[in-house]
Amino acid sequence: MVRNDMSEKTLTVRDIAELLGVEVHGPGEGRITSVAALDQAGPADLTFAVDARYASGLVTSHAGAAIVSELVSDTPMPLLVVDHVERAVAMVLGAMAMDYSGPAGIDASARVSPQAELADDVGVGPCATIGPGSKIASGVVIGANVCIAGGVTIGSGSTLQQGAVVLDRCVIGSRVIIGPNTVIGADGFGYYTDRGVHHKIPHIGNVIIEDDVEIGACSCVDRAKFGSTIIGAGTKIDNLVQVAHNVQVGKGCFLCAQVGIAGSAKLGDYVAAGGHAGVRDNVTVGSQVQCAAFAAVASDVPDGAVIAGIPAHDAKRTFRELRALERLPELSKKVRAIETRLESLVQTEDNQEDCNGRESGPL
Repeated sequence: MVRNDMSEKTLTVRDIAELLGVEVHGPGEGRITSVAALDQAGPADLTFAVDARYASGLVTSHAGAAIVSELVSDTPMPLLVVDHVERAVAMVLGAMAMDYSGPAGIDASARVSPQAELADDVGVGPCATIGPGSKIASGVVIGANVCIAGGVTIGSGSTLQQGAVVLDRCVIGSRVIIGPNTVIGADGFGYYTDRGVHHKIPHIGNVIIEDDVEIGACSCVDRAKFGSTIIGAGTKIDNLVQVAHNVQVGKGCFLCAQVGIAGSAKLGDYVAAGGHAGVRDNVTVGSQVQCAAFAAVASDVPDGAVIAGIPAHDAKRTFRELRALERLPELSKKVRAIETRLESLVQTEDNQEDCNGRESGPL
């Protein structure tokens, strides 16, 4: 197997302990160049065990050190005990990641309108375009082939990766990350039909993406028919996600790959939607709702619900129904056997009645 180390940076185990603000349980001189899973880690790798289910794997792991939530006896490597394993791993990954500062200045092949306003430290990559009236704040990184149309506002510290498109009058907050080939502000899918002909409905609204939102590659957030399509602060959107016109997504939501949110749907805060989940138009999904993968949300959902299925309803009910469906072939056989037995009993009873009737009849 060919290894692809994440960085050229090397940290000692003690360096990592200092980064995390914890002590080393074991020797701290070992040198760490990467992070790896328990069963794949080698002597130069840092590994981790999120909870007790994985901690048993430390005994046979070849890692150089491990991050754990509690001490584990008989481990062959130094341990770093932390309160939140995933946060600690993220901190180490950040410390070891290569520095990608993005383009410095404005590339000669970029096209920036004279009517656009860019902070002095904005980086603009090759062949990017920025339209008139757009305002780009400090620390923004604009990758190669990015297209920013007219009247767009982008807040400080945001990053638009290669090929991203932000269309007219859309508003991007601060510290937003927009992935490659993602499109913000395309027209929504709106038509009316008259005399058998479909006619396009103009979409004159925009998209507002609030602070600290991250959107993956090849996703689309459509502009509103009127008003704004809104993505709330801190929401994280995966690759290949469709958010339709006039949708309102709350704060801190997770939308996984291939989720589709239809027009004018409203999602509360901290909604989590698994891969391929879909929400129909004009539906309201409450805060803290969890939608299982492939859930088809066809009606309003109250706060805090956990839903699954097609159509989606209470997940426990859905799973009971699925377990019952698995038993249907066996139950069908039993029902047919019971029906056969009942028919036999009824026929026997009828025969007995006929015999009794003949015995008691006139001579």
